Amino acid sequence: MKTNLKFTAMIAFMFASVVGLAKEPKLGLMTEGPSKSLIVELDSKNNKTLLKRIENTKPVFRKKGAMLFLNLLNLDGKDVQIKVYDSDNRTLFSEVIENESIVTKAFNFETAIEDHYTVVVKDSKNTYYESIVVN
Repeated sequence: MKTNLKFTAMIAFMFASVVGLAKEPKLGLMTEGPSKSLIVELDSKNNKTLLKRIENTKPVFRKKGAMLFLNLLNLDGKDVQIKVYDSDNRTLFSEVIENESIVTKAFNFETAIEDHYTVVVKDSKNTYYESIVVN
């Protein structure tokens, strides 16, 4: 008797979940990787199914010793702002790169004072941070 009751309750719960999800017109899937994120949306309205793919590239930071290399694919060609801050939040470097589809920059921290530095990259949509510690 208990088994039948548990089984019936489980079936009722699954049915309620399926019915609740069936009314949702949008379904989204998002993955994130180290260099880009991919968002896929499936939208079904008025018996039409739309598949929308949004790809957002992220900058790639590579550390080699006291060097920090930055690569960013800027497909929209809008301005990219790069700033370097120290641990006291003082701006040590600031640059705006205009109309470049590929942004590359190398930062040399070999002669820098021992501190914790933050590199901030801001494109038209997002802001990205990378930290480097100089000992």
